[in-house]
Amino acid sequence: MAALVRTVFAGAALALAAGAASAQECPAEPAFVAVTGSNSDVRASATYVARADWGVAQHFATEAIESGTSSRNKAAAYINLCAALANQRDAGTADACEAAVTRSPERWEAFTNRGAAYWLAGDQDAASEAFARAAELAADEAAVQTNSALVSCAS
Repeated sequence: MAALVRTVFAGAALALAAGAASAQECPAEPAFVAVTGSNSDVRASATYVARADWGVAQHFATEAIESGTSSRNKAAAYINLCAALANQRDAGTADACEAAVTRSPERWEAFTNRGAAYWLAGDQDAASEAFARAAELAADEAAVQTNSALVSCAS
């Protein structure tokens, strides 16, 4: 009888562990990424995106965009601004994310943040397309894998 009870408990524990593992594979929300650069405002915006301090990230990204910094730094700032505005549900999100992708068409980070912004806005089809492009560019990145799992779980 004791062996039967142990077997039942062991089976239940395995079932719970399997359930927990599959729950971990289905993220609750999309992943955003930060991009840094040589400009101090871009670096600051990346720091605050990583900390999920969206208002401060927006401030520094905007400062970088409005400065005389290089095109490469501005591209990074737009990627960070896309994340900051999306998480604040700001009306300027679409424009910032479009600028990020236009300025950085080969950067997976631009498509990751654009897709995550679409996801938060409720447009899963557009998010899936952006996430697929990010996966074409950098399938091994953790944020790309998280967002790919998000799409798979929602299907």
